[in-house]
This record gives sequence, C-alpha cells and structure tokens, in this order.
Amino acid sequence: MAIKFSKNNLLFFALFAGGIVLPTAILSFLSFRNIQNEIFLAQKTFDENRTAFQKDVEEAVHREQEKIYQETKAASLFLYEQPHSLLEFGNATAFKDVNGIEAIFLYNDNRLVYPDISSRHFYKTTDFSSVRASAVERQMFADEQALAKAKKASDQAYMARSFRMFHAPFESTSDQVQNILGMVRLAYRAGNYAEALRLLRILEQHPHLQGYLHADLTRSVNLLHFEILVKQKKHQEAEDYTLAVLTQFLQSEHIEDISSSRFFFEEAFTQILSFEDLSQEKREAFWNLRSNFNHQLGYMDILAKYKDHFSELLENELTPKDGILYSTDGPVTLFKMTYPQLSGNQVVIAKIDNEAYRNRLLEKIRAVAQSWKNIPFSIVDDKNETIMGSIPDSAAVLSQTRISDAFDWEFSLYEKDVKEIRQESRQRMFLMYGLLSFSLITVILGSFFMLRFITQEHKLLAMKANFLSSVSHELKTPLTSIKMFAEMMARGRVQKTEKVQEYSALIGKEASRLENLIGAILNYTRMEHGTGAFKWEKLDFSICAQKVFDAIEDIGVEKGLEFHTKFEPNVLVMGDYTALYSLAQNLIENAIKYTNAPGEITVSVYSEDGRGVFSVADTGVGIPLSEQKNIFNDFYRVGDEMTRSTKGSGLGLAIVKRVAETHKATISLSSKPGKGSTFTIKFKKVD
Repeated sequence: MAIKFSKNNLLFFALFAGGIVLPTAILSFLSFRNIQNEIFLAQKTFDENRTAFQKDVEEAVHREQEKIYQETKAASLFLYEQPHSLLEFGNATAFKDVNGIEAIFLYNDNRLVYPDISSRHFYKTTDFSSVRASAVERQMFADEQALAKAKKASDQAYMARSFRMFHAPFESTSDQVQNILGMVRLAYRAGNYAEALRLLRILEQHPHLQGYLHADLTRSVNLLHFEILVKQKKHQEAEDYTLAVLTQFLQSEHIEDISSSRFFFEEAFTQILSFEDLSQEKREAFWNLRSNFNHQLGYMDILAKYKDHFSELLENELTPKDGILYSTDGPVTLFKMTYPQLSGNQVVIAKIDNEAYRNRLLEKIRAVAQSWKNIPFSIVDDKNETIMGSIPDSAAVLSQTRISDAFDWEFSLYEKDVKEIRQESRQRMFLMYGLLSFSLITVILGSFFMLRFITQEHKLLAMKANFLSSVSHELKTPLTSIKMFAEMMARGRVQKTEKVQEYSALIGKEASRLENLIGAILNYTRMEHGTGAFKWEKLDFSICAQKVFDAIEDIGVEKGLEFHTKFEPNVLVMGDYTALYSLAQNLIENAIKYTNAPGEITVSVYSEDGRGVFSVADTGVGIPLSEQKNIFNDFYRVGDEMTRSTKGSGLGLAIVKRVAETHKATISLSSKPGKGSTFTIKFKKVD
C-alpha cells in the first residue's frame, strides 16, 4: 500500500527540513571551509594573544607599582604625627606598613622630618647618671674600707692597688678601665651592689671608654647598672635610670653604635614591663615608649648604614618620571617620591624590601600568565637569572621590554614553534571534525527515526482503519443473522419445533460472538488506563485457566479438535483476575480459531524454577517469521481484513501482551507455518 501523508505531516516535514536539515547543511559546509584555514587562524590568533599578553603583563606591573606608591604616600602622612619629644614617646601612635617597603623617610624642604630624634625635639630631664667627683671619692673611700674588712688579703691587696691607680690623675687608659671593671666584678660577686653602682657611675662620667677588644663599654655599663637596680628591687630607680639614659641618648650630638643602644633599651623596657608593681598607666606608657622608640631607632639604623646613598638620592635634581626616581646600589634599592605624587616641597625616600617587592610583582604577573598558558615568555633579572617562564631552545625573540622600575627585569616573548601550532591546530581540527560529524549523524539519525515514527504512525492509522472495518463487519454479521432469524420466528414462518430450536441456537451463538467482540474492545480500553484500573490480589492461576478452558472447550470439540490439559494446583501469582482471565481466553480462543480438524491443542499450567508457567500449544496454521514481530501490536492481523477467512478484531494478542507486561511476566512465541504455534507466559510466583 502506498504511504499517504496528511497535511499535518507534510507541514511537519517542511518545518523539519527548513528549520533543521537545511541550516545544518549550510553550517556544515561553512565549518568545513573554516577548518581548512585553521592553521592560518591559529597563527593569527597567537599573534593577537601575544600582543594582548604583553599588554596585560605591563599593565599588571604598572598597576601594582602605582598601588605601592599610593600605599607609601598614605603611610607617609602618618609620619607627621609620630613622636617628636620624650613625653610624646609614651603615647600610642599608628604606623602604616607597606608590603614591599622596609622603611619610609619623610623630608620637607630637605630637612628630615621622620625619623628625627635630635635634641631640639626633646625636653631636657634630670641626668641621673651625673654625680660630683668629691662625693664619689668620699663614698668610694668609705665603701672601700668596709669592703676591705670583709675580704681576703689577696682581694684587699688587689682592691688597694686598684684604688691607688684610680686616685692617680684619671686617664682613659685600658689598664685603668680594666682595674675598675675588675673592682666592679669583685663587688658584684660579693653582693656589694652599692660599691658596684658607685664604680659604674665613675665609668658613666666618662662615656665611650673602650674595654676588651677596644669595644665601646657605654651600653654594657648602662645595662649592668640597670640590672643591679633590678636585683635590689629598686624598680622606681630602674625606671628613672632608663629614662635618664634615654634622654642622654637623644641629646647626643652624634648618635653612634645604634645596634648596641637598641639592644640596651629593648632589654630595659622589656624588664620594666615585667615588673609586677608597675601601674597600668605606666605599663601602657612604657609599652608605647618601647614600640615607638624601637620603630624610629630601626629607621635611624637604616639611615646610618646608607647615609651616603640617601644624600646622593636626595640631592639628585633630575626630574623623575611621574614624581618617582629609583636608585640602586648593589643590594640596596631606594626610590624617591616627589611632586606631583606629593604636594609642596615634601620628599619621601623609601627603602625597598627586595624580596617582598619582587613577590608582589611576580604574583600579579603569575596571575596574568595563567590566562595565557600557550605563549612562551621569560623574565630575566639583572643577574641574567630567569625568575619566571623559560627560554625556548632556538626560538626567535619577538619582543623585549623592561617591565619594572624598581628592578632591571627584561620581559621577552618568543616565536612559537610551527610544529606546535600545527599540533594544536590539528587537535582543534579533529575536535571540530568530531563535533561536526556528531551533529550530522545526530541529524541523520533524527531524520531516520522521525520518518520511521511517521511511517509507524501511518501504519497504525491504517490498522485502526482496518480495525474499524473489521469491527463493523464483525458487528454487522451477527446482528444481521440475529435480526433475520428473529424476524422469521416473529412472523410465524418457522412452524416446526426443530427449526425454532435451531434458529434459537444460532441466535444465541451469534449473540455470544457479538458479546466476545464487545468484551475484547472493553478489555483493550481497560488496558489503556494502565495498572490503576486493576484490582490486585493473590490467586491460583490454575483455577483461572481451568475456568476459561471449561467455558470454551465445547467450541473446539464441535470443530473436531482434540484437547490435552495439565493444571498443576497452587500456582499462586499476584494479579488482576479479570485481566488474567482475558489473557487465557484470548490465547485459547486463538488456538481454536487457527487450528483445523483434526488438530490438537495443549493447555498447561505448572511451576518451573520458582515461576508460574502458562502454555498454549496448537497444531494450527502457524505464523510466518516475518509476521511474528508484529502480531502483538495493536489492531494488527495477518493478511487483509476483507479477504481472510478467519475474522477478528486484532486486539487479542495486544491484550495478552499488555496483561503480561503489567504483571511483569515474560511472553515468548515459537511457531512455524503449517506446524502450529506455542505461546508461553511466565509469571513470578508468590508464597
């Protein structure tokens, strides 16, 4: 039969072809052309990416350096608020640290504003270390007599010699210093702290005396003086003494040996903060004093170490770019910030922390490089060491740029290997070919299944038409017979009792036929509503099949067929009784319908491997192999509806299949034309 398409199907085909097939074909053609140019496009893309990468790196470094400049500027504003007198040192102050900057120095009109701890900024306080010479001598004589009585003869002789040397005209000689230090040692060991302090005061009156290895003893003497006061539990005197030494240090014309001074004050402040009797107010003041003073002293240490470098940079009158001028001397890198970064005559000189500064810049470059992984590059420092990226073998250098003002970094970009470009292009080509092929296959398969679906839909419509024709014929035939025989009997044309009985039997037979046909249609409709229309219960399928067989056995017997049965008891299954009855009825009726006399039909119900088995075998006409896959479809019947001798609705086996699927049973068919057919249903048994 030729396939005829409805208007809706034709419209669907038109939309499918115009909306999917045609655009896919055009895109496929264009994609194939683009794939052929992939190598050229890859080279062009690499050139564009290289330019963008270089721009991104330069901008990232520039932005990070600008950020450091702004942070340094903000930190310099706080330097005006730092302590400029001893009293202010005890107040809490805020310091702004800049990651990458070790120290910041503020100048105004070429005058150092911070750190500036010269004497003109501090109030003069009492010098606790100054004592008159006559009082020192009298005290020393009295203490010496008391000490001589308690010591051994050798110690007395040593003390006497030291005393005589000390009363000689005082000269800052090494021997005299060693004698005094020896006396201090003896007094300290003997626990005569008053004598030790008296001798230490003599040394303090002559600062910068040199002791062993020609070292300056000033801070060592100060520290020993302080520790003796602490041992004597004279905490208040220890505090006053520390402040007096600090005042004397700040009033010095020349600040020297900053590291030893820093050590002394750190030790003294730390011990003072550990005093239990220290008031909260004093504790806070000494805490701030230590923090502020150490901060400024650390800056002074840097300033003293690189004094010439600072002076040279400060006096440099060259106009720096954007108000920033860098200067490098070996491992030391400084930058000067002036107008327009700062207003007026302000100048900031910052010492760079090389490691932290490098890390900040490299972190930004590394973040940019993550987005451009396929571009070969290198960053080389002034020592010709590669700090990021790598230098490809025998690769042409496309560009070289100096990217850091603080460091002499050379940023190089290299030509990419042609083989590598081709390899990457080939990978992309394979990927694009694969995606394109997948798209084409998808469209082709979609078209195939769509056509198949439409064809099946057409066949289903044809089978429904045949079904309606068959049902109309099947309904009309028994109704015609019933009407004819009923009219004959009603008009009295049939007088003989034998004929009346015969016609009555024919009417009953045709009525049963009509009833079975209507029942099949109703059962099919019921199956369409799914499992919700079923009433589930545990039942013995042998009893159900036995009742079906008993009801229709006479039809087969009248046709001259021979039956063989096997109904094993207690084949329990979970299911709907009406649906299972319909399944058994359709299979047995089909066997009777398509088996001619003298034929045999075998109906069996038994248990096998934990499953309930229902089997109907016949010796009828059989089913061709080409038709077996379709016989369970709705409305399908072998042959033409109007020419076949055996009538039916085409719903029997469709109902059998739906009942089996609903009950999660399996159905199988074994058939050969002319040899008969065997239908086997296997259910899951229940206990």
